[in-house]
Parts: sequence; structure tokens; C-alpha cells
Amino acid sequence: MPFSPYFPHVLYSVALTSISINLVGHKKHAEDDTSRINAKISILESIKRQLQSNEPLSTDELERLKKLARLSPTDAASSAEQDQVSWGDVFSGKGPAGKDMELSKWDQKDLETIRKEMSE
Repeated sequence: MPFSPYFPHVLYSVALTSISINLVGHKKHAEDDTSRINAKISILESIKRQLQSNEPLSTDELERLKKLARLSPTDAASSAEQDQVSWGDVFSGKGPAGKDMELSKWDQKDLETIRKEMSE
């Protein structure tokens, strides 16, 4: 089976492109994490200043800042263990094992019409 003399070059270029895109993704993720952590630090410092001041505390403002400083759902999802998907599942079109997808009523209606059309 003859290979083109350009095959190694194509393979190297695909590998380099993949690595560079992966590195850019990691860099953006690290920048997002840094900015999120800096925002939480500034919120906590604001709470600290309010607690240390002699002025009466605004409970509404304090609760709002506490709520902002809590772990957001996206942070919790990224810090929790993520479901692993095998290559077999990828090629067969299956989703993650633990996720049950619920269809909206419009999707269910479309699915029923497709099933009726297929059975006719």
C-alpha cells in the first residue's frame, strides 16, 4: 500500500495544531480560574472590612456578598468528578452512563410523529 511522501508532514501538522489548540484551551481555563479566584478574594475582603468597621452591618449586603462568595454550580461541577466516556460510547453515539436526558414536550411530540411515520 503506497503512502504519499507528504503523509508525515500532514501527520506532524495535525499533531502540532492539536497540541497548540489544547494549550490555548488550558491557558484560557487557567485565566478564568485566576479571575474567578481574584473576584472571590475581593468579595471576602469586602466582607472582612464590613465586619471590622464600627458601622452597623447591613445584613442584606452581607448576605448578598456571602452568596457571591459561595461556590457556584459551575465551580462545583468542575471540581466534582466528571463522568468518563469511553471511545466505544463515543463511536456508538451513547452519552454518559449516569445522565438521563429528559426531552421537552416539543421534542417528544416530534419523536412521536417520526415514530408514526416510520411505522406506516
